[in-house]
Amino acid sequence: MLFIYDWQKNNMSNEIRDDIVGYQLAERIKSGLIIGFKVISAAERLEGSELAGAKKTIFAYLDALSSETNIALSATGMEEFSQVGEMIAEIKRSVDEGTFNVASAKIGEALSRATTACDKKMRALIGRGLF
Repeated sequence: MLFIYDWQKNNMSNEIRDDIVGYQLAERIKSGLIIGFKVISAAERLEGSELAGAKKTIFAYLDALSSETNIALSATGMEEFSQVGEMIAEIKRSVDEGTFNVASAKIGEALSRATTACDKKMRALIGRGLF
């Protein structure tokens, strides 16, 4: 049996794999940000010890989302994921200060960056005739 390694074909499949992984990670981050928005919106109406508990839960959630964003950045090297990570830190500060409207606006900005990353990868996949 003769085995011929086709470098060009392998490089193409690596690029496709990278595009698919980047797209999936961007969609995952987008979903996480949307959930974060809903959680922060719900916390806005709370007071006292309920608010304090909600903030702790939001911080834990945002920490997990930040970890996911760091994984996406490491896997893809896309600057958009770095920007989302920075914005998550700003969102946490806003929640800590109780400025939920600012936190919600920052989530919108982060969602825009994640959408840009998703769009880049989707366009690459479309360009390869995969969608």
